[in-house]
Amino acid sequence: MKQLRKTLRRTHAAYRALAPYGRPHQRYLFRGAVATLVLVAARLAFPWPLRGLMEIVFHTNKTNGRAQVVVNLIPRRGDPVLWLVGAFVLIILVWGVAESRQRLAFTRYAVGLTSDLRSAAIGRVSGRAAFGAAPGDLISTVTGDTTRVKTGIKSILISISRNGAFFLGVAVIVTAIDPVVGIVYLVGGLATVLAGAWGASRSSPIIRRSRAREGALAGELHHHLAGQTELSATPPSDRNPDSKVTRVEGLTTFSVHAILAATTCAMLFLTINDGRTGKLSPGAVFTILAYVLLMHNKTVGLGRSIVRVGRVQPSAERIAALVKHRPEPPTPTQTSPDPDHPATGTQAPTSEHFANKQT
Repeated sequence: MKQLRKTLRRTHAAYRALAPYGRPHQRYLFRGAVATLVLVAARLAFPWPLRGLMEIVFHTNKTNGRAQVVVNLIPRRGDPVLWLVGAFVLIILVWGVAESRQRLAFTRYAVGLTSDLRSAAIGRVSGRAAFGAAPGDLISTVTGDTTRVKTGIKSILISISRNGAFFLGVAVIVTAIDPVVGIVYLVGGLATVLAGAWGASRSSPIIRRSRAREGALAGELHHHLAGQTELSATPPSDRNPDSKVTRVEGLTTFSVHAILAATTCAMLFLTINDGRTGKLSPGAVFTILAYVLLMHNKTVGLGRSIVRVGRVQPSAERIAALVKHRPEPPTPTQTSPDPDHPATGTQAPTSEHFANKQT
């Protein structure tokens, strides 16, 4: 729990540092949120035309009006089956359009955010270098970390928004049908979120050490190309951080599947029992079972998305540390307007310096 709280604090600090660079692109974030709501609404509506067909097939004179929830909404003109099939096709089309618009909007937001971040980071590089920051870390942050943040933000926004909203929507609908089953679903979903957060807290330190070693290697290459040092024959070992992170993610995914398996069993038992006793109609039983089938992969995707935060957080921290630095104007000890009387401060090596050094 201590590591989890530490990861949450670090994530919040990185978010506060990077959030201002996303404000000029909030229109894309808003469009993505609207598209997400439409997408989730289509997903939630997906089982209802099928339920209507089931109500038609199993309709008898003994069936009460309360059980015919979908059929009672169909216009009286024409064949109700055609209405339901048309509604099903419409839901699929809306689903596809909303998903494409959501991806496009969140991608534009991530690209705009990271573009501004990279520009700000480049503007801070000279000031950081003057204060002794490692060149390798600066190069790695400006090039590698910004790319990772762009890819991570895009995938996290797409996955967490749609799967998280779908989870909440299913929880509301299932709770409205059967409160006990809804509570079981909520408990299982919250346990999934906690498992994903645990995975992120375990993978984040591994990725952070890997990024530090990556910066050290970039620094060694920088000094070698500048002619200052010889390149080591054996580069710094990364000790297989990807394997370690993949192991953590695999363990987390297994935990999520196990939690959802137990949740699904409890939901099925309660739903079928209520159907046998007559508390739930066949249509209501079908609706819950349909959501049970739909929610498994989506909830697993939610857990994986939360784990993925652990991969992005160290890169976001490194960029935040760079963009928060305010470069100071050079002092007289750092530069001199008179070329015949150079300053006594630290000077950056020039091409003439290396040419004289080689001769």
